[in-house]
Amino acid sequence: MTVHGGDVWQVSEELRRPAAELLDFSANINPRGLPQRARERLARDATDSRLLSFYPDPSARRLRAALGDHLGVDPEAIIVGPGAEALLAPIFRVVNAPRVLIPVPAFSEYRRVCEQAGSVFVPFALEQADLFRLPVDLFHEQIEAESADVALVNNPHNPSGAVLQADDVRAILDSRARLILDEAFADYAPEISLVREAAVHPSLIVLRSLTKFFGCPALRVGYAVAHPEMIRRIQRFLPTWPVTQLALDTLEEALGDREYAAETLHENTTERIRFAEMLGGLGLFVFPSAANYLLLELPEGWDGAELRVRLVAKHGILIRNCDSYEGMERGRFIRVAVRSAADNDRLISALAGE
Repeated sequence: MTVHGGDVWQVSEELRRPAAELLDFSANINPRGLPQRARERLARDATDSRLLSFYPDPSARRLRAALGDHLGVDPEAIIVGPGAEALLAPIFRVVNAPRVLIPVPAFSEYRRVCEQAGSVFVPFALEQADLFRLPVDLFHEQIEAESADVALVNNPHNPSGAVLQADDVRAILDSRARLILDEAFADYAPEISLVREAAVHPSLIVLRSLTKFFGCPALRVGYAVAHPEMIRRIQRFLPTWPVTQLALDTLEEALGDREYAAETLHENTTERIRFAEMLGGLGLFVFPSAANYLLLELPEGWDGAELRVRLVAKHGILIRNCDSYEGMERGRFIRVAVRSAADNDRLISALAGE
C-alpha cells in the first residue's frame, strides 16, 4: 500500500503495465488537464534552446505578479515553491512550533514535517458522526488546553472534503496559536479562502497548490501567502532555484485563462453531485464534499485494501485506500477523485461488479 495517492509508477511496475493505461482515481487532479494556451506555451518553451540555456528566475517574478493580480494581494506576500507540500518544511523552520495541533485524519506529510522539525504532533480527533467537520469552538479550546504554538488546518478537509466557512477559520485566529492553513483544494470553493488576510496578518500562513487545479502535478508548483516579512524569512530556507522556468511560465499562462477556471468549477460541481448519487446507489456512504474528491465508507463485508487490489488488477483503476490515514478505521474507507463523466461511469461499472 502506498501512503499517498497518485503512485501510478509503483502500480505500473507491479502490473507490468504502462502507467498511461491506468485510470487514476487516487490523486485529486483536474481531469481537464492544462488549459490549451498553457499546453501550447509549455510545448513551445520546451523546444526553445535559448530559453533552456537560462537559469530560472529565482524569485518567480512574473508568476508572483500573476498570482497577486489573481488573488488581490501584494506579490511580496507570495512565495513560490516546488509544490505546496515542499513549502511546509521551510515554514516550520521559521515559525516557533514546539507543539502543533492538527485535526486528524489528515495529510500524512504533516506528521512527517513535525518529526523533522522536532515539533510535537498533537492530534485533534475529528468525529465520523460529524462528517469529519472541524468543531471550531472545541478546537479553539484545545489549542489553549494543549498550549499549542501552531495549529495546522486544511480547508477543504482532506480526505473528507468538508469545508469551514471563512468566518469559522477566522475564529481560530483569535487563539494563542499561529495558524497554518492548507488550502490545497480551495480553488473549488474560492469563497472560503483567507489568502487576503494572510497577506497582512502576522499569525496566518496560507498554503496553496497550483498544479492540482490546473491538472499538471508533474510540474510541481505551489505557493504560500503570508505577511511579507514572514515570506522573506521563509525564502532563506528554499533552494536558490526551486522551480523550473518551464513550470513557472506554464502556470503563469494557465492563471490567465479565467474561462477554464469557471468551466472547471461548473463541471466539477455538476459531476460531483451525479457521481455521489451513483456511488450512494451502490450502497456506499458518500461524505458531503466541496472539493474534487469524495470520501466513501464501504458497505459491510468490503475491505478497502482488498478492493484497491481487485480494481487495479481487473480494471486498471487505482483508488485511494484510506488505511494510512490516522484516526480512520482500517478497511472501511476509500477516497476517489471526481473525474470526467466517462471515467466516473467506468468506476461505477467496476464497483457494481464487485
